[in-house]
Amino acid sequence: AATGTGASGRAQRTRGAGAGYSADTIPTLAIDVNRGPMIATVQRNVFRFYDRPTPVPTNPPPAPTRVPMMGDPLSIGPSKPTPPPPPTPIVPPVIPYKAVGIFGPKEQPIVALEDNGRLINARTGDTLDGRFIIRQINQESVDFGFVGLPPEITRRLAMSQPEGVR
Repeated sequence: AATGTGASGRAQRTRGAGAGYSADTIPTLAIDVNRGPMIATVQRNVFRFYDRPTPVPTNPPPAPTRVPMMGDPLSIGPSKPTPPPPPTPIVPPVIPYKAVGIFGPKEQPIVALEDNGRLINARTGDTLDGRFIIRQINQESVDFGFVGLPPEITRRLAMSQPEGVR
């Protein structure tokens, strides 16, 4: 390809035979046409806003959460405090004695008790083995109370029948 200079002083390039451009076919760029005079200085700064940006709306702070009280419809827990559990029933210990018989005066009877071969004679009000109190001696039974328990908690032990009598 041959390069030549055209009428406007621009370089002209030709491609092969008859494939050339002339200066008349290339339009001239007119920068100052229809723009007006450039009197003012350029003040554009791409890193600065001249108009304030649209403010982002801020959400109002949330209202404080109200703490529900018991009985309030918003309360999750029970509306009334739970009642205390019923008292644990007092179970007195088993009486290890066997009532063998009664003797002595009617006003102050004496009961004979057996405990694994040991024979014990006792009256009303006596404490046996530090655990049992004889509350009352009846004709056919003995009422026992218990040390450390209320006096109304008692157990009745019936007189045992002699062996061979049924």
